[in-house]
Amino acid sequence: MSNQLVNWGILSTARIGARSFIPSAQLTPHAKVLAVASRDQQRAETFARKYNIPVALGSYQALLDREDIHAIYNPLPNNLHPEWTIRAAKAGKHVFCEKPLAITSIDGQKMVEACKSSGVLLFEAFVFLHHPQSYRIREILNSEELGPLRHISSGMTFNLQDRTDIRMFKELGGGSIYDGGVYPITFSRFIAGTDPISVHAVMNIDEESGVDMRTVLILEYPNKVTATLYSAFDSGGSQHARVECTNGLLDIPSPFHPRETSTFDVVTREKANPEIRSEAINSGVPPFQPAIESIQSFIRGEQVSSFTADYAIGTLKIVESAFESARLGRKIYL
Repeated sequence: MSNQLVNWGILSTARIGARSFIPSAQLTPHAKVLAVASRDQQRAETFARKYNIPVALGSYQALLDREDIHAIYNPLPNNLHPEWTIRAAKAGKHVFCEKPLAITSIDGQKMVEACKSSGVLLFEAFVFLHHPQSYRIREILNSEELGPLRHISSGMTFNLQDRTDIRMFKELGGGSIYDGGVYPITFSRFIAGTDPISVHAVMNIDEESGVDMRTVLILEYPNKVTATLYSAFDSGGSQHARVECTNGLLDIPSPFHPRETSTFDVVTREKANPEIRSEAINSGVPPFQPAIESIQSFIRGEQVSSFTADYAIGTLKIVESAFESARLGRKIYL
């Protein structure tokens, strides 16, 4: 059973597929990127030749109709995630959907229910949830070496200058919170091990497009744990996280897309002078590969994931509450 080949199909020729998913899938044992689909046959063929994909198809539905495709990677624009994930589920395909799962929690729930009804699995593409670095971070926190958790600070920013980019279109699910903000939100939920009880948001809205160019969130979790999170389209690119406990902290420079060799610092402060040790995680593979390996093991029934798409609904509810908070100018209780 563990040697079962999983044939993957890709919905669209999106850059993230070429940059992240395909190189990782082609290195993953028992995975084969068999087909790519585009709304344009010639574009699909050009893409397939470039990335050594055997089959090129001129429509998304043609990909779903193939019986030799077991799983779908869905990197379509955010507003198209629900339609094509649900269609894939009805065609009996497992789905690895780019983040965010959907624009609303209602649409996200429809996707979850469609996959459950069809007996297929649905995962959101937060690859750090399946990465050895994240497992090690949680192991340290659970060991109580640093004492009880107190605060999480995290963000993802970059300078998006191209106003024709799909992330600048509100109707397509654009905006910094949907593109970058969902990373620190999901990371904080992973670290806290639960969902927040309140959200307070400040958003800088672009007048022309209506998307948020910058969002800052304050989340309150149970047990007096707090989080400050942010995303931006209008500042120099960065990702980071800091997890503070009573006796020390974790300083994590690449929390969302760990490198083949990733490092983070563990700082203990029980004494007058802090002690710092560096933890190195040598996965030896690109960040998407552990996620693909995990998903394939779930497909084969070898293990059960805590991070199926049901988990993504919690993040979408936080995003919705953030918009409400920014509009009303007050804290929203969940």
